[in-house]
Amino acid sequence: MEFVLPLCVMAFLKIFLTFRLLSLAYSEIKKKNIKLSQFRLYEGDFPDKLRSARYQFQNMFEVPILFYVLCLINMTVKNYNQIDIILAWGFVVFRVLHFFIRLKNQRNLNIRSRTLTFVLSLIFLTIGWINLLINFIKIS
Repeated sequence: MEFVLPLCVMAFLKIFLTFRLLSLAYSEIKKKNIKLSQFRLYEGDFPDKLRSARYQFQNMFEVPILFYVLCLINMTVKNYNQIDIILAWGFVVFRVLHFFIRLKNQRNLNIRSRTLTFVLSLIFLTIGWINLLINFIKIS
């Protein structure tokens, strides 16, 4: 059960990003800055804020998927320890920071902070997977 809250935080981030993307798209269509037909294949020019929101939305289907799988495996096999929970929260904390950095317009952003939070979250995730493997070896 210790993994449910970090999973929920990540799920709510994803839900927020979905509504944000829909809201920004609706707003840009309403202002006639883009056409609805552009969304078929994402053709044409999109305002930076909308493009950035779409990348942030897509990003949540990439590395976080490995986090979800890791948490579900840990919950299923129940062969985890406090370190695994700390690693899960470490991943979530840095993903939340990454989330807030990505909310800004990306065109004028110094990407060092965004890259740093991404790499740190990836380190927590990698150590989590390594720890899962070690835990499996111990019980085998």
